[in-house]
Parts: sequence; C-alpha cells; structure tokens
Amino acid sequence: MKILIVDDENLSLMRLNRLLTEAGNHIILSAKSSSEAISILEKNPDIHIAFIDIKMPDMSGIELAYKILTKNESIFIVFQTAYEEYALEAFKVGAIDYLLKPYTVEDIKRVLDRIDKFRESKNRIKFMIKTVQGEYRMLSPEDIYYIKAELKDSLIRIYNDYIYYPLSISKFEERLRNYGFFRVHKSYLINIGKLEKIRRVQQSKLIFKFSGIDDTVTSSKEGAKLFRERFGEISFRENTKF
Repeated sequence: MKILIVDDENLSLMRLNRLLTEAGNHIILSAKSSSEAISILEKNPDIHIAFIDIKMPDMSGIELAYKILTKNESIFIVFQTAYEEYALEAFKVGAIDYLLKPYTVEDIKRVLDRIDKFRESKNRIKFMIKTVQGEYRMLSPEDIYYIKAELKDSLIRIYNDYIYYPLSISKFEERLRNYGFFRVHKSYLINIGKLEKIRRVQQSKLIFKFSGIDDTVTSSKEGAKLFRERFGEISFRENTKF
C-alpha cells in the first residue's frame, strides 16, 4: 500500500516511518506540513492511507483530513497525536482509527489489519461534508435526495440542509452510478429511491417530487426521454397538485 504520513516534528516522522516499515512492505511518503501533504496527494492519487498529526502550525489535522476526503473519499484517515481530547472530533471527520503517542509497531499492525478488512468488504463510498456550523459529517448515498450543479461545484440536498461540495455533478454521476441515481437534467442528479411522485408537464418534461421534503426537480426534455427509456412507464401515481 502507498501511505502518506504527516507530522511537523522530524523525530515523529522518522519513528512512524520506521514502524510502518517494520509492519510491512509499504511505499511511504512524508510531509512536514498540511500544505506539503496536499501537494503530495495531488501528485499521488493512488495513496491508500494517511497518518495525520492533529496539532500542526499551518492547518490542523482535522481540517487537512476534511480537505483530503473531499478530493478522495476512499483514503483511510488515521490520526496520530499526543492529545486524547481530540478523539471524538477525529471520528466525526470519519477517521478509521486514532493512535495516541507513543504507539508501538503492534498498534500500527492492528490499524493496518483493520484497514485491510475494510478494503476487502464492499465499496464503502462516503462523502465528507462540512456544515455551515463548522461540523463535519460523513454522508452516504442514501442520505442524498438530489444534487444540483453549481458551476464547477455541486449543491447536495439532504433532509434538513443544503451542502456545497467541491465536486462537479459529472463526477458525482460517475461515483453514484451504482447507487440508484439518475441524471434527469444537465444540472440535476436525483436519487430514485427518494422519489414519491412524478408528474408530466408540457414539452414532455417530468417533475419529480421527493418523499419527506417539499422540493421538486424538473427534468429536461432529453432527461425525461432517457428516464422513460431506463425505467419504462411511470409507475408513480400522478398528482397535479404538487
């Protein structure tokens, strides 16, 4: 596996590098700052794991983890720190483990074994989001009602909020292809599992009503055509009142 380790202390970097080498045959990349870590990640999109120190001068490890997961949600985050009070916040970000310094090679092996088990399980697609309150959450596909294109970014509609996310709607369409999502408009990707009703409107378009929220999404003419070809005759009860 290719592993990134991030720590602003040289001794900590050297020790973690040595322990990871003892734990197995891995490709290890090191960064002394969050900005250096981001640069390494951009050049190495195949990194599997990031071991991140929480307290760093240029950017906290929590914020770095958020930036990493918005670009690549498949990377496993492991926090390694001397401060146990950050554990709850770390797991909210979506970390798979939290190591307190000083840790041993046995601790490293335990973490790597746990990651191997996750990798062997089914695809664990998740999206890391940051709410307007500054809280971090992991979203599953089933949490999403629809996604709207916002220039190069997207707006995610969940039950009680709208979340901006730095990923294009085309990338979302690609990643959610096997999770029941369908592109009904160049600007809209909808979750079929969240639909309650569908109504035909002029120009052969469709309006989609979702269960549990008041929002509706109107398809394009081409999107409606593709939807009918994919799902056949509309099986939802039509209702002209919504």
